[in-house]
Amino acid sequence: MNVRSKKNRIHFVASGGVVVLIFCLILGIHMANKTVPLRSDSKGVEFVTEGETITCVNIRGQFPYHSIVPDLAEELLTDAEGNVTEIYTIEAEFSLNRQVSMKLDIESSDEVIYTYILKFADRDVTIVDGKVME
Repeated sequence: MNVRSKKNRIHFVASGGVVVLIFCLILGIHMANKTVPLRSDSKGVEFVTEGETITCVNIRGQFPYHSIVPDLAEELLTDAEGNVTEIYTIEAEFSLNRQVSMKLDIESSDEVIYTYILKFADRDVTIVDGKVME
């Protein structure tokens, strides 16, 4: 093997490495701060129940969208009787280095009707006083 072909091989490998790094940089810039809507049947969505009542909804992102956008209620509506409706859009953000999950405690009461509307990519899930409405 002569010196010239060895130098060409080194330049080829180094050039390939630079191309891969540039591709990763462009991909990272393109995906940064973009959110994707999650599906209700996603592996990271868990409805925690006690008996027949939903008490909590845990949402974890899946690779590469590890970060659930932890916004407060998109809309918080209270009617004249004091009934509360909270509307959430469930989305995840691209993140390889941190994982942010979302835990939504579902309230229920005899005096007030609590309604939660979770907007997933495939459907809206409506929970009224701990029960899923179809």
